[in-house]
Amino acid sequence: MRALAAFTLLLVVVASGCRQAPAVDVSKPEAYARQAALEPAPGGKLQRVTLPPALLAAAERRDLGDVRVFDARGRLVALAMLPVAAGAEGSRRVDLPVYPVLGGNEALQNSRLTIRVEDGGAAQAITVDQSARSAGGKRMPAVLLDSRAVREPVDAIALRVDVPVGRPVPLTLLTSSNLKDWEPLTEKVLFRPNERAPLLGGARVALDGADLRGRFVGVSWTEPGSIAVKGASAILAAPPGARRVAVRAESPALTDAHQLQFELPANGRLAAIRVTPAAADGIVPVRLYGRSPGRDAWTALGSATLSGEGGAGIIALPDVRMASYKLEADGRTAGFSTAPEVELLFDPVELLVAFSGTPPYRIAVGQAAAKPNFLTLAEIDPSGAPLNVGALPRATVDGASDAPPAIPLQGKAAGGMEDMRKPFLWAALLIGTLVLAFAAFRLLRASNAGSRSPA
Repeated sequence: MRALAAFTLLLVVVASGCRQAPAVDVSKPEAYARQAALEPAPGGKLQRVTLPPALLAAAERRDLGDVRVFDARGRLVALAMLPVAAGAEGSRRVDLPVYPVLGGNEALQNSRLTIRVEDGGAAQAITVDQSARSAGGKRMPAVLLDSRAVREPVDAIALRVDVPVGRPVPLTLLTSSNLKDWEPLTEKVLFRPNERAPLLGGARVALDGADLRGRFVGVSWTEPGSIAVKGASAILAAPPGARRVAVRAESPALTDAHQLQFELPANGRLAAIRVTPAAADGIVPVRLYGRSPGRDAWTALGSATLSGEGGAGIIALPDVRMASYKLEADGRTAGFSTAPEVELLFDPVELLVAFSGTPPYRIAVGQAAAKPNFLTLAEIDPSGAPLNVGALPRATVDGASDAPPAIPLQGKAAGGMEDMRKPFLWAALLIGTLVLAFAAFRLLRASNAGSRSPA
């Protein structure tokens, strides 16, 4: 009994040690993981700042609420966040003509698709070589997007599409300049978990600056009648200063030749991953799956076709972050010889800083306990006049051009002491209950023995 009591006491002590560390003072610069000197440009006090890759990748909050600017005395400096990506996309979206494929579900003859193109009100029939078939050998339904007039690099194609509930729909995108010779472009999986939920991962197909000048894009899927494409738009690449930031990741070891499991940082600007296989791996179609917290089932999120000869694949991530991810190579291939190179693609972050206080200034990031303290644009510039952001001076961050450190993707396999707290407490409660029951039993036996002893 003494041994059980001692063991219970030990479990309680260990569980107590698993408690979270004391709260940090997020108003102090030293509470943040990464800092860099911030140098104002000549001009007014209100200035623009682009968050460099090293600081962007170091953020520990999905809402980027752990970004701060401090003066020399450690006092907070007012700042606001500019909606750079949203503004750029809204003004750089080009609608693409969408032409349906004729033929319905009939058998695919001689590996050819017939495309109906509306030209000046007259219907024209164009035969397009297409080697892809569905598993049953039937025609793959498709639409043709006319992107010939697009003159700038394209970051993504946004589809307006109806998708059934609970059924993943893999899309394949091809490109051609002559409607005869087709090249693989990328792949995407559409999935709607329920009637009210948006598409998991959205209906945007990432292209990472593809050149579609004078070209067509063919979009096909495997199940006739499963979706309806109502429209499409090309999202043009943002200006150089607003393009996505790529940060190298350290991939964990392969689960096997066809699987790589990992976890991603909780950063709200993480928009996609770029995967590059080893040169010796050749062509490898892959699919990305995600698993929700507390769930065992994997959900398809996206797909791409990788090539060892520089053919990286970009897979967009859903807005809803998963507990873990799995990159799975197609079973028809040999898979990966080594873990593929993974890069994390972040949407850029641009800030407005109202410089005040005592220079020099520092910009800090990396504190999960910090809550957002961004001002609105009207608050940071209370003049009431229209704010011409493009005319504002641009402050510089020391080391902004330095390559950020690689982000490890080990996930939470180790768990940590905090994750073990509940099991320890439950074990202590169970053993404590057993100790009390054993003590009560001993007392009851002693009482009965005393009542039977002779006077």
